[in-house]
Amino acid sequence: MVLKEGLRRLAIQRGTDLFGVASSDAFNDAPPTHRPRDVMSDAQSIVALGVKMLDAQTDLLRSEGDYFDTSPRQRMFQGHNTFISQEIDRVGYSIARLLEKKGFKAYHQMASTGGTDQRFLMGLLSLKHLSVQAGLGVIGRNSLLITPQFGPRVRLTAIVTNAEVAPDEPLEVDFCQHCEKPCIPVCPVKAIEEPSRGEPYRINKYACQQYLSTRPACSLCLKACPVGSSRVE
Repeated sequence: MVLKEGLRRLAIQRGTDLFGVASSDAFNDAPPTHRPRDVMSDAQSIVALGVKMLDAQTDLLRSEGDYFDTSPRQRMFQGHNTFISQEIDRVGYSIARLLEKKGFKAYHQMASTGGTDQRFLMGLLSLKHLSVQAGLGVIGRNSLLITPQFGPRVRLTAIVTNAEVAPDEPLEVDFCQHCEKPCIPVCPVKAIEEPSRGEPYRINKYACQQYLSTRPACSLCLKACPVGSSRVE
């Protein structure tokens, strides 16, 4: 517990808004080669961090006109994402170095460079799913991590370590269950699917990626999400 509080304190001091820990055992059923122990054979814990995006940057995005206005608003939004990813990666590196100094191993799954396999659009490790198990939020209908505090308006990073750090409990909530689903009609390529009762949320990630390949950004489903609507703090 002393180690965990030291890591939390450092993360908060460096500007992190969300902090949580998951056990590597929680990912035993993840796809092969995409489990924490695939990058560190003796992995015990995952430290997940999140930082809030600025609301005004997200609110720049338009959902109508000139095929949703490809620039310069989207470029400004994407630049903001890139900047935040670099900033939270600096915090992640600080956490990883602190663990190393204490004699542990630490692998940093970065926000700015995810190591994505473009054939399947899968990162080496999924920051969203690491964050779910660490109690930061849940996966929503739009396939984004939805946090209670800020909705999906967050950027994430994570550190895999062989240190034993007390895990947090995943959230038991479904923010989308009674939502009016504004993310579905706003998607320009209709990539967000409405699942049958009891089925997991799904998104056509290939349609999403193809659309993104033609412009700097989209993220209209992120903007439309009402969770965390009292966002400015």
